[in-house]
Amino acid sequence: MTSIELNELELELRRRLSAVLDSGVQLSVVETIDSTNVQLKAEAATADQTLLLAREQTAGVGRRGSPWQSPPAGNLYLSYCVHSGRPLTELSMWSLGVTISVADALERELSLECKIKWPNDLYIQGMKVGGVLLETVNLPGDDVAVVIGVGLNVASHPDPALLQRPVTCISKHTDKSVDLPMVAAVVSAALVDMCRLSHAALQAWLTSSWPSRDMLLNQPVVVPTLGEGLGIARGLSHDGGLQVEFAGKIRTVYAGEVSLGHVDTQ
Repeated sequence: MTSIELNELELELRRRLSAVLDSGVQLSVVETIDSTNVQLKAEAATADQTLLLAREQTAGVGRRGSPWQSPPAGNLYLSYCVHSGRPLTELSMWSLGVTISVADALERELSLECKIKWPNDLYIQGMKVGGVLLETVNLPGDDVAVVIGVGLNVASHPDPALLQRPVTCISKHTDKSVDLPMVAAVVSAALVDMCRLSHAALQAWLTSSWPSRDMLLNQPVVVPTLGEGLGIARGLSHDGGLQVEFAGKIRTVYAGEVSLGHVDTQ
């Protein structure tokens, strides 16, 4: 992409996001970066309400520090930083909220049925299409900077054999015209709107929205932290954990890998 094309991408994105930018959000668009999340974490103290979009990442990071494949082929590599004085018990729900927000935006704009593999992986027809990564940076006082990264396979996807899991891209599942500025704009607006919800509104929304998005609901799952054998996923706990029926009891999982018991989705 030439500098002219990069400028055109930014101009188009600014046009689509005019209302969001008018509300105080800043936008930066770059050609190549190691990781949008890493960059905003480094700038966290001065990056309140900042969106950062990159055409290519050379060292993208997924959940639990795993590499995020980021080919320069029209895919979405986006992060948003916002300062917050909310307690971590409330901010811990944001990852779920952002993931549902992205799923809702894709369904609304492109008629895509997105499922979510707890806590923050996006799937279309059983294949991973994207994910969300939420990180925090402590600021002076009691505030924290929340950095939310969203990666979406829009125009292409990595080799499934290389990743050893089924993957797909948005363009394969819709007859509508798909371009990076449109996807970036709807996802950016969804991120900003979700972060402005009150905690009560977020909890109510998660309660009503999660069951229809939950890829694991009532499915056999493997949860290594609970022990050997299969459990049955039973939905969200009140504080965003995954409830699993295991060895005759309902256990709540807050971290670690959860895999479908009958298919490898790790």
